[in-house]
Amino acid sequence: MWLLFEQPLNEKVRSYLRVEAVFNQVNSHQQFQLPHGELAFFHCLFELMELIDRADLRSELLKDIDRQLSNIERWRQYPNVDQQQLDLLANDFKRWQQQLYKLTKPTSELKADRFLAAVRQRLTIPGGCGSFDLPQLHFWLARPLEWRQQQAQQWLALLTPFTASIEQLLAILRGSSQWQDSIAMAGSYQAASEKTIDLLRLRIKQEHGVYPAISAHRNRFTIHLVNNDTGKADHRNLPLQLCLSMEQQ
Repeated sequence: MWLLFEQPLNEKVRSYLRVEAVFNQVNSHQQFQLPHGELAFFHCLFELMELIDRADLRSELLKDIDRQLSNIERWRQYPNVDQQQLDLLANDFKRWQQQLYKLTKPTSELKADRFLAAVRQRLTIPGGCGSFDLPQLHFWLARPLEWRQQQAQQWLALLTPFTASIEQLLAILRGSSQWQDSIAMAGSYQAASEKTIDLLRLRIKQEHGVYPAISAHRNRFTIHLVNNDTGKADHRNLPLQLCLSMEQQ
């Protein structure tokens, strides 16, 4: 089995990947199927709110959406392009763009929720969510499962312009390049690119028992393989798969 590792090469992509990772976590917990899954959901929801509240995230998204809308118009000129698919993509971006323009304070509605505010405050205290500390949470937990799931979906829907647009932008970025087979000689691999790399993607077979330590800049990168059992450099010649993803300007 191949293990996938991703290394962002600029702060914007790093922020996008963090939002994506936390959103995937909160989304997986929102069905509340596991014991105490509600607390895991709230932890992830508040992390997601903090990431989205970053001052530069909204402006970066708006700039990226503008660029992608321009790219879509350019792609329309290519032969055999699926125009219907481009229409769907453009409509999505335009909808998120309009919503983002209105969301000058992205999480204000969530922060104004008295229940969420109480839970958020107590979660910072170890063991602070007992019934004697947070009775409103235990009242909420006694609600029917379907009601709690629906409310969780309503909370997450307020963040959709951010999470959905980031998901689509990352999908486009990841699809901008092809996978290539390579070999890490004596456990190392390094390369340079004339173009700016935005996201380095790396696949390694799990059976080799190694993980990568990556040092990267926008035009070059070095990969050192580390043996998981020893924590030291692994000097075997091992196969890799690399994908150097770059934003289309």
